Amino acid sequence: MKRLFILLVVVLLSGCLTAPPKEAAKPTLMPRAQSYRDLTHLPSPQGKLYVSVYNIQDETGQFKPYPASNFSTAVPQSATAMLVTALKDSKWFIPLERQGLQNLLNERKIIRAAQENGTVGVNNRAPLQSLSSANVIIEGSIIGYESNVKSGGVGARYFGIGGDTQYQLDQIAVNLRVINVSTGEVLSSVNTSKTILSYEVQAGVFRFIDYQRLLEGEIGYTSNEPVMLCLMSAIETGVIYLINDGIDRGLWNLQSSSETNNPILAKYRDMASPPES
Repeated sequence: MKRLFILLVVVLLSGCLTAPPKEAAKPTLMPRAQSYRDLTHLPSPQGKLYVSVYNIQDETGQFKPYPASNFSTAVPQSATAMLVTALKDSKWFIPLERQGLQNLLNERKIIRAAQENGTVGVNNRAPLQSLSSANVIIEGSIIGYESNVKSGGVGARYFGIGGDTQYQLDQIAVNLRVINVSTGEVLSSVNTSKTILSYEVQAGVFRFIDYQRLLEGEIGYTSNEPVMLCLMSAIETGVIYLINDGIDRGLWNLQSSSETNNPILAKYRDMASPPES
């Protein structure tokens, strides 16, 4: 009876593992972390700043381990787009297009040429306005990606039946700095980091039913926190720190001075404070 029960459990688990999904995952918005909710609930500024972002570079030099391609980087190369989105969502900045500036200039040349020869469309008959200039530039880079910063696990097996759990922590670090366009002075700089959690859970049975007959079954799953979401969270946190630091140093002001002790600002101010010795 016991053998029949074990065999039935293994068959059921195997069926669950090999069953294909009934339908493909539907498109959805990218999930966001707590840092995004904090970013979008900051108190309003006295006035928005025009900001330019040219390129957030990957300076880690890290590539995905074998057997991935030697040309596949360990971190996403979309940090510039992530930073522009974070600045826009914060409602403290007005980002200006700079990464695709050449495309924008080419489009304006096409419109001007059509206006000069009289073939311009109805949607572009009004004279083009001058491009807006930025008050500040935000520069930065991905400065670190460390794999296997911490790892561990636990497991147990009794009479051939048992399970184990393993985890691994990686870490990604980002630098952001605000530069005054008029003077070139670095007004504020911040380094933020985010850990990346991966873990694996396994359970199995290993029993000899009788001589030369072996029963073996295993079930498990692995969960890897997406590097893209961790990078986005580190950038969003960096933007909040820059806003907070600028408020504390009088670089920009809140719409209402009573919001100085806003819970979100206070939380990140406490996180930025060095621990007491």
